[in-house]
This record gives sequence, C-alpha cells and structure tokens, in this order.
Amino acid sequence: MPEGFLPAVYRVSRYMKRSFAAGLVALLGAAGLATPPVAVAAAPASLEDALAKIAAYAPAAMQYQGTPGLSIAITDARRTLRVITLGYANVERRQPVTPQTRFAIGSITKSMTAMSLLSLHDARRLDLDAPVSRYLPWFSIQSDGPVLVHQLLSHTAGLPDDYASEVGYLYDLVALRQAHTIFRPGTSWSYSNDGYATLGALLASLDGRSWADALRTHVFEPLGMRDSSPVFTPDALASAAVGYQFLENDRPAPLRPPLVASPPIDFVDPAGSVLATPEDMARYMRFYLNGARDAGGRQLLSPATFAAMTTADRLNDGKPAGAPGVELPEAPEFYKAYGYGLAIFNTNGEHLIGHTGGISGYTSCMQMNLTRGFGVITFANLVEAPLHPCAIALYAMRVLRAQRLGRPLPAPPALPDPAYVERAHQYAGDYRAPDGSALRVTDSHHRLTLAAGGEAIPLYPRGPDLFWADDYRFTWFLIAFGRDRKGEVDQMNYGPVWYAGARYAGPRSYRYPASWNALSGRYENTYFGQPEITRVVIVRDRLTLDGVDPLVPAPNGTFQVDNSTATFGAYAAGLPQELTVDGTHLYRIDLP
Repeated sequence: MPEGFLPAVYRVSRYMKRSFAAGLVALLGAAGLATPPVAVAAAPASLEDALAKIAAYAPAAMQYQGTPGLSIAITDARRTLRVITLGYANVERRQPVTPQTRFAIGSITKSMTAMSLLSLHDARRLDLDAPVSRYLPWFSIQSDGPVLVHQLLSHTAGLPDDYASEVGYLYDLVALRQAHTIFRPGTSWSYSNDGYATLGALLASLDGRSWADALRTHVFEPLGMRDSSPVFTPDALASAAVGYQFLENDRPAPLRPPLVASPPIDFVDPAGSVLATPEDMARYMRFYLNGARDAGGRQLLSPATFAAMTTADRLNDGKPAGAPGVELPEAPEFYKAYGYGLAIFNTNGEHLIGHTGGISGYTSCMQMNLTRGFGVITFANLVEAPLHPCAIALYAMRVLRAQRLGRPLPAPPALPDPAYVERAHQYAGDYRAPDGSALRVTDSHHRLTLAAGGEAIPLYPRGPDLFWADDYRFTWFLIAFGRDRKGEVDQMNYGPVWYAGARYAGPRSYRYPASWNALSGRYENTYFGQPEITRVVIVRDRLTLDGVDPLVPAPNGTFQVDNSTATFGAYAAGLPQELTVDGTHLYRIDLP
C-alpha cells in the first residue's frame, strides 16, 4: 500500500483498574455488617456489552488519529453484529458518515484479486505453479529465475513494490521490462503492488473481460456486494467519503496537520482500487468465516484452495512467506506471515487472517478470527496517520474474543504517547556543526528536547533514529541521528546540515564529486492524487534523499537507494530537470 510518510513509532501500553470489591468486603466486615464471604462468579459479559465497549473506545481513538470520519463493521459468521459510524464524510458540507458511505479499502483489494484467480484455479484454468509468462507472454522482467503465479500471490516473486506509478496499471507492467527482481524468485518476501497489478492482468486475460468486470463476477455478485465499486470514477466516488490528505505535503507532517480534500481521481488497480460500504465488507468477511461459502451455503472455493489462501505460503524455499520487520507499530503481527492476498496470524492456537489498506486519502484495516468466527473492519478517510485504524480493529478483536471465552472484557489501550522514545538517553548530548553552530539534545522520562536559540523544542519519533522537531526552524526535514560502527549514536543531521556528537571520532571535513552540487534540489510529481516530493541534499560526503536515504553511486552513473535505482536526466542550464527512481519520474522545481 502506498506510504505517505514514515509513521511514528509509539509505545502502546494498557491500563488496569484496581478492584473495589475486596476493599468493600473488608470495610463491611470491620463494621460487623458483612456476612461470611461467598464466592460469586461475575456474570459473563454479553455480546451487547462487548459491542458497547468497542463503540465507547472508537471516538477517543478517532480523535487521536485526527481523521474526519470513521466507519466500523463487526460481523460473525451469520450476520452483521454492528455498524458504527462517526464523524464526517464531507467536512466542508458537515455531511456525516452513514452505513451507506463508501470508503476505499486500498490493499484489501489484493485479497479479492486473489480470490478471483483462485476460483479459476479451481476451474482448472490456472496452474499456480506455472510461470506467469505461460498466461501473459508479453510479461517480462529481468530475473535469475522464472516468476511463478503463486509467488506473485504471496509476494515472494521479488518484484519491486511500485517500480512505476502511472495512471494505467498495464503501463506499469510494461515498465517492469526495464527492472530486475530484487531477489531470486521464491527465496525471500517483499510486498509488491506491481505483483498484484500483474495478477490483475492475468485475471483479465484468463477471464476474457476487464479486471474490474472479472472482480464483479467472481466476488461482488456471488457475495451480494451490491454497493461496492472496483474502481474510482466520479460516479463511484459520489457516494464515498471524501478522502483527506495533509495540506503541507512538502514537509514532515506535524502532530495535527492541516487537511485538504484529496483530488478525485480515476483509478483502476488490481492492487487497491475497490470502494465498499461497511455492510458489503461484512458480507465479504462472512465468506471467510464460513469457509469460502456464500450466504446460501454454496462453496465458492474448494476447501483445499481456501486452505492454501489462508495459510502462510511455504513454497518460498520452505520458509513461511512473511516480512522480517514490523510494518505497523500498533499492529506488529501484520505481514509476518502471508498467504494469498492475506496476512496470516496464528495466535493462542487460533487462526486469524487480515489485511490493511491505504490509498489517496483513505486507510483501512481488516482482521478475522476463523477459529472463533468473527471479524472486524475499520475505515478512515485520512491518509496514513500516526494512529492507523488498526488500533481500533485489534482492540475490537480482543474484546470479541474475551466475550466468546467468557472472560472479562479488556480495558481499551491507553492512547499512544507521540513523544515517547525508547532508550531516549542514547540520543542525549551536544552536537556541533563544522561552522561552529551547536545543538544540545536532552532526555527526560523517555522524551527528548532539542535546545536551540534558548528554546527547548520537543522531538517526536518518526522512524528508527528519525525525529520531527516541533519548531518553525526545522520545517523541511526530519532530524536524523547516525551511529558509529559499535552502534552508538555519534552524529546527527537536519537535511544538509551535519553535526558531530561528543562520541564522534571520524573526520570533520569531507570531499565529494563536484558534479553532485548540480543534482541537489527539490523534485516532485503527483501520484494517486497526492504530491510526491523529495529534496536531494548532500550530507558530509553522501548524496541523499531528504537527508535520510543515501544515494549510493554505481559505476554506470546511476545511484542505488535501498533496492531501487535512481537516475538524473533532462539537463537544462547545467541542472538535471528529472529524477527517476525506478520507473517513477519526479521533476525539478525551483522551490526550497
């Protein structure tokens, strides 16, 4: 799912209330009023108690996230238990979210594309172990081995995530001809929107109709999802919540960023363009809760195929398909194991599945407990934000499980502290720039402050060793700390301005190719209705994106940034006017 910015890293804690009953019995006994104690079991919480608990938590979590509107659907295997709607679908018109309001589900769409293809597999029209080129002869990517269908379904093919991000998803696949897989197919795991775009093209080819029409046939129609759309169009968006994004896209987002409506776009993408109501998504979850059956009990996928879809893929050199790191701070289990279009969880001996989504002003989170027979989906009409709606969905899942087991309902999690820093002391110290200017970082009670100009500026974590400073003097970049070979923090930088810490023992002056000076500047374009902006700056002897991600020079004149290739071109007046990262094009603009 496309990311708008690095999410903050939070510590989520729970609070517990001290029991009042024991103290009351002791007080009555001392007064001679208590009868001999009799063990009385508390009455189990009812389903209504559980739903009320979830509904009470949602407004506080929503307010913390800052989303204009929110929708929640809760279902068991038989029926929708509750639809909760909060806030505004359209802030300007003061139009409330209703059960009929559509939201974009983003990458949850992937599970629908997977479901459609698996139905063709059951019909013996698709071999999951076959090379993709058998069905799409025009598909091509430079690779050390063939790309297989099941590898695309489980993100183990090694395709880039978003090699190109243009309007037409088929164009993005054509662009892959210039790309190379980031690992040999079937040897690792890496989330790829391009992989699911390829699966959408495969579905359209086998089905003989557009991907959108195939999705309607294989998913919407059999499940009764009458209020869903596979694509964004003006008509489809007319009944949807307005998506909101940050007004100031050219800088790290503050704690409470001003919002603006995302521009309406035409959007067709097998990896993420479905719009749906909460009731329709409740119907979709019941498909899984009933073992791939529709409302009438008809088996839509064979039991074996459904089991493969909802089990971590192990055709990845014998290893479960899943991400080695954490994708969402408040949902650390997501994407550690992956089936076909679904994240897989096996917790407390129970089988859970789910997915998250985010696109152009919307986020969503879905999880289902196949063992206990219930599921939750949450939608928000705000681009990726510090508190993803997963926080609400995961709490709802805990509450529902406790109610099913007859246990006390868990208290809601304390809202995350955006300033909390684990091991804050490691960043504390004095830092000095080559020009003699200095900054001091101090720590207190898991918080950091930056002393500048006689003021104490709070720092807020935005990723590993990255912090946002709440001050107008630090508008454009995150503050990035660096470490020595022992892993100790010994330096920091704000964009191109570098500071050495007291522990720093390296050189104080640096050389870099003079040609890099021409590469520095601001580059931008608009994708998915949102500006994509980066600043190329030199930090010591490194060329970087936004002072954070190094651009490592390659012998052929390109630069490597993570698993991507960056190229500068279209020179005018001695300056490159284009920065291409893989197949995504950004253009120089004369702004700071």
